[in-house]
Parts: sequence; structure tokens; C-alpha cells
Amino acid sequence: MHKDLNKQYLKIVALLSLAITVTIRFEMILSYFFAEENRHHGRQVVISFAHFGMEIIISYIVAFLMFTLNFYILNPVEKHNKLRLPKVVLAVVLTFVSVSILNFLLFSVKNMIDPASRPLGHRGEFDLRNFFVSSLVIGGVLIIRLVFQKQTFMLENESLKRESLQSQYESLKNQLSPHFLFNSLTALQVLIKDAPDKAQLYVNSLSKALRYTLQSNEKQLVTLEEEMRFMESYLFLIRMRFDINLTIDTQIADSHFIFKLPPLTVQTLVENAIKHNEISKRNSLHIRIVTTDKDTLEVTNNINKKMTEEEGTGIGLNNLSKQIQLLIGKEIKISRESNLFRVEVPLIKD
Repeated sequence: MHKDLNKQYLKIVALLSLAITVTIRFEMILSYFFAEENRHHGRQVVISFAHFGMEIIISYIVAFLMFTLNFYILNPVEKHNKLRLPKVVLAVVLTFVSVSILNFLLFSVKNMIDPASRPLGHRGEFDLRNFFVSSLVIGGVLIIRLVFQKQTFMLENESLKRESLQSQYESLKNQLSPHFLFNSLTALQVLIKDAPDKAQLYVNSLSKALRYTLQSNEKQLVTLEEEMRFMESYLFLIRMRFDINLTIDTQIADSHFIFKLPPLTVQTLVENAIKHNEISKRNSLHIRIVTTDKDTLEVTNNINKKMTEEEGTGIGLNNLSKQIQLLIGKEIKISRESNLFRVEVPLIKD
């Protein structure tokens, strides 16, 4: 970051030095470029190209060197240390003294090279010009420092926000695998007791599902195709648990298989429907998983409200909603229509 700021500082001071040069030499520039008009009006102001060029170069060099000097005194790219008054006073004094000495030396050399030319203005004008240059340089460096500090603080704040969001996301994601494992093992316990012959098939599908959950912990997003392959094993598990009392219809458009979403999204939505609804011969549950033209995944189910609610673990739609919000800044849509419960999740284009 410091290297980038140093390069930015050099680019800025190169332009500011040119602006200061034009400002303090504005009268001479006008005299040089309008020499014919001055002569026409009887003004005997004739400036040679050599004189004009050396004056501009000297002014530019002095301004640029003063910006360089104050880079080490005021340290405009420093973002944390406060600027103390003694350091500012030191910068002002050193800058004015350095400008005066440099101008004197450079103009002396210029006069030796071109004896016909002499500095324009009297001693008082010369000192005033030095003070003016010093003030512009000090003011410019202080403004640059403020701009750099604001820029750096903004970048640091954005970085901290990203780290915070990443931390929140990882925390939410890490809750899903234990939750899925707990429910699966609970179901397996029931199967071992009531249907031992199905328990082996259940274990095989469970191992595939658990492999996916472990691998997905290393990813923020997976393709819908990967998610639905996992769902084949997961749906096999829950169909074994509920038999014909649970029907699940999936209609995924081929064009949406490359879209992405957080791992275990579909499983969370299906599990939510199962958790909050009665599933029995009397009240069967129908779940529909489809993609829409709005590039969303929609999961709907009929509502068979349980007589007594299960004690939840606090992980479900709220968790999934936070994940989606942290990743893409969008909300999932939850709605009830008549006897239907619908959840719509935005899909993410690669």
C-alpha cells in the first residue's frame, strides 16, 4: 500500500509543481507569449526563449524539490500518526529557507550561463515569491496528507467489513454440517430399530451425503448441478424415512445448472418443510423444487401444521437468509399463499 501511495504522491506533486510554476510565473508567461502585442503598445519587455525556459525550469525544480523535502518531514502517506505542530513549524521554516537558497543558487548559475539575463523584480519581490512558493507547497502537502488518510481509512474500513462478513459467513456455514449430521443420525437410529433391512441402504446414501457436506465446508458457493447431485442421496434418505407420505418433485432447467448458491441450500429448505409439517398417511407432504425465469430457485410445500411444534435448534431459514445476504447482498423471499408455503432463493451467475 505504501508503494502505491508513494507513486500517487509523485504523480500529484509533479502536476502541483507545474501548477505552482505557472502561477508564480504567470506574468512572465503572458509577457513572453504576447511579446508582439507588448511591443506594439510601446512596452519594452522582451524575453528570450533561453531566459524564459530557464526561469520555468528553475521554478519547477524548486517546487518539486520542496514537495520531496516535505515528503520526509510531514510524511503525507502516514495514516496513523498525528501531525504535531512543531513538525509543521519545522516544515515551514525549512521549506522557506530551502526555497530561498535554491532560488539564489540556481539563478546565480543561470546568470553565469546567460549573463545578459537578470532576475525579474527586486529583492522584495524575490522574497515574496519565495514565501508564496513555500506556502503553496506546505498547503499542498497538508491537503495531500488529508486526502491520503481519508482514502486509506476508507480502504481499511472496507477490508474490515469484508473480513467481518467472511467471519460471519464461516460461522453460519459451519453450523450446517453438524445440524445435518444430527438429524441424519436421529433418523438412522429410528430405522435401525424399526426397519433394519433399510438401514444399510440408508448408511450408504448417508456416507455420500456426508462426503458432500464435508467438501462443501471448503467452499462458499457450489453449482446448482453439484447441489442437486447431493440432493439425490439426501432425498433417498428422507424418502426411506417417510415412504409414500412424502413426495418431492424437481424441475430444474438445464440452463440453471451452472448457476451457484451456498452449499446445502436446497437441503435446508426441504428440511425446513419437513420439520414444520406433519407427514402421515392422513396428511402427506408435497414438496416442489423448481427454477424460475427470474433466475431463482423456488421451493414450495403444502402446509400440514403439526399439532405440537418440534423444539428447534435455531438453524434454518434465518441462517440461510443471512448467508445469501452476506454473499450477494440479496434477500430470500418467503411467502404464504392459501395452503402453500414458498421460499424463493436468488441464484448467482458465475
